[in-house]
Amino acid sequence: MSVQRVPVLVVGGAYTGLTTALSLAARGVRPLLVERRPGVSTLPKAWGLNTRSQELLHTLPGVRRRLETALGDAKWPRISHGDCLADPERRFLDPDAGQPDPEELSSVPQLAWISQAQVEEILRGCAEEAGAELRGGTELVALVQDDDKAVATLREVTSGREYTVEADYVVGADGNTSSVRDMLGVSVEGGGTIGHMFIITFEADLSRYVKKGAVEVIGMPGSGSSFILDGSDRHTLWVDYFPARGETPQDFTEERCLERIRRAIGDPDIDVTFVNARFFPINHKMAERFRDGRVFLAGDSAHACPPNGGQGGNLAIQDAYDLAWRLALVLTGEAGPALLDTYETERRPVIDITLKREVELAKISEGRVPASYNPADPNAPVPMPKEYLGFRYHSAAVRSEADDDGSLQEDPWHPTGRPGGRAPHVVLTDGTGELSTHDLFGRGFVLLAGTKAPDWVAAAEKAAGTLGVTLAAHRIGERFGDRDNRWCERYGVEPTGAVLVRPDAVVAWRGKTGGDDPEQELAAALTAVLAR
Repeated sequence: MSVQRVPVLVVGGAYTGLTTALSLAARGVRPLLVERRPGVSTLPKAWGLNTRSQELLHTLPGVRRRLETALGDAKWPRISHGDCLADPERRFLDPDAGQPDPEELSSVPQLAWISQAQVEEILRGCAEEAGAELRGGTELVALVQDDDKAVATLREVTSGREYTVEADYVVGADGNTSSVRDMLGVSVEGGGTIGHMFIITFEADLSRYVKKGAVEVIGMPGSGSSFILDGSDRHTLWVDYFPARGETPQDFTEERCLERIRRAIGDPDIDVTFVNARFFPINHKMAERFRDGRVFLAGDSAHACPPNGGQGGNLAIQDAYDLAWRLALVLTGEAGPALLDTYETERRPVIDITLKREVELAKISEGRVPASYNPADPNAPVPMPKEYLGFRYHSAAVRSEADDDGSLQEDPWHPTGRPGGRAPHVVLTDGTGELSTHDLFGRGFVLLAGTKAPDWVAAAEKAAGTLGVTLAAHRIGERFGDRDNRWCERYGVEPTGAVLVRPDAVVAWRGKTGGDDPEQELAAALTAVLAR
């Protein structure tokens, strides 16, 4: 029997795996994804896509339209505290009106309040349409590798039949208890399991206490629990759970769960339908390395954090996207294999900041919600745009400037345009309407040049042809107008300058002014970034 050979084997079919598979297929690399479950989970697990995740997902075929349809008008949940859901004096913690305008940062919402189950269903459909092969009911049972390939033994869960697949690369996207990580012998660092929760999913008509379809997060300080209402007919109650006090999963019987639900609602007689209850460990873990030869770890396989700030899923999506564009360029021959080393070099420091901040948030939370929280406090341990939009990468895939201070973050409301940072959002016009600079990114490299920089555009065409890379060049002020005349300011260049942006919308290099030899400068930058 012949052995199937695939360019990339993705193990795991949740956020990380599906984003990886879709991102690869969209770039012409057809992966095989295997997932032990027969299909996508319909139970809500996580909520909310931050700005960065939305921007990345919108570049993938079919996702933007489906996300916007699923999202509807629900873009930001209201957060409140009270004794129970029925408490008439519930206090709403709305964002401070004095905060900077988030629309200056991006054309997408600051938060898209949508469940992980909904997003995964969208990603699955788009991945299949793009050409990815998805096999449910299939698990990984063995993995070995040599200099040329990785060899995976797979098993059909229902029949027990085992077979072998060879892959150029493998992505471990199989979650916190990753079998891929275990097979590689990669240990984890961090605080380990720092807490426990039970997630109780139920159905009930809550229209007496909240508007039907309401999107809210409700904390009940002192109760050890909190509600998440995502606008659907199913709701979740997150309950703190303490094994050290002798509590066991068996204690969460249907009867006890219904009692906890009614107590949290504040209505002992309300009709409630119990759906399920499941254990959820609160983890702080980081794999000692994200790569072992031809095998990579991403998402919860590489790191895990408390769920309180809702960033674990966002980190997973961002890992997957950042790894996939690198894999695609290497597999298509546009980049050298050393480009893959920059995945961990860039992601680990940025992830570590989020993990440590989430741990601090967990310390002041009950259930999923902080027991005390001042939205106007800049030092509160809650996710801020500086964390997920103001990040800065440092690696061989970034042409850092001589005066770079090595910082890991900057203020996204006052971007510098320095290499390694997210390309700033600028409103452009094209004669038919408005768009963002981010609408130009995603497929390949993009060169943005100033109004007085015609040589850069010509240089980009020559460099792309010489190196055989996908590179689109746009002269701001020509096809695309700069609505507010802010492009030069936000990207830190003169009208004669240019900026090279990677597929992940990160600035790879910039020439602040016109160069003596634009073609040579751009070719040198591309060669270095692509590890050629």
